[in-house]
Amino acid sequence: MSIFQYPFLYLEGVEDTLFSWPRILGWMLNGVLSSLVIFFLTTNSVLNQAFRRDGKVVDFEILGVTMYTCVVWTVNCQMALSINYFTWIQHFFIWGSIAFWYVFVLVYGYLSPEISTTSYMVFVEACAPSGLYWLVTLLVVVCVLLPYFCYRSFQSRFLPMYHDIIQREQVEGIEIGLSDDELPKQVQGKLIHLRERLKQREL
Repeated sequence: MSIFQYPFLYLEGVEDTLFSWPRILGWMLNGVLSSLVIFFLTTNSVLNQAFRRDGKVVDFEILGVTMYTCVVWTVNCQMALSINYFTWIQHFFIWGSIAFWYVFVLVYGYLSPEISTTSYMVFVEACAPSGLYWLVTLLVVVCVLLPYFCYRSFQSRFLPMYHDIIQREQVEGIEIGLSDDELPKQVQGKLIHLRERLKQREL
């Protein structure tokens, strides 16, 4: 309904702002930096610490489960931060994929050692009982998401896109009855151009 009420939302697609090269390269850079932060924070916080009650440190199986858990949480939480309007299907797939990871690692660990090999009972016996596993997951995900959250907050406040403007005004309870003078300069220019083209077609 927002598209019909605020037709200038179409301009994000027309101007290709959502899939422009700077945006694509920004997401790629964000992915590389996120993976580096996940790798170094996870390895430095887990490898040299006593992980089990008997004082033993982690092996690579536990490190792999911990690191992949951080990846699953980070990717899905970044998706949740980038979405402006939630629907039930988005909730289902974002939080469902996190739940599916835990179900998968649990079920896979219960399979016979011939199938699960080094992952046999890793989550049940090593990761889930350890407080360090859950603490590292929380801290790594927060550290990875913090730069993106700050960037998104800065962008929506100081360089808002059209949907950010509408969402802010809806949250503040302001009725948006924008006239041409109140629209952003880029939108005004596009509207003038579109009206001229419509007049030419009518002639």
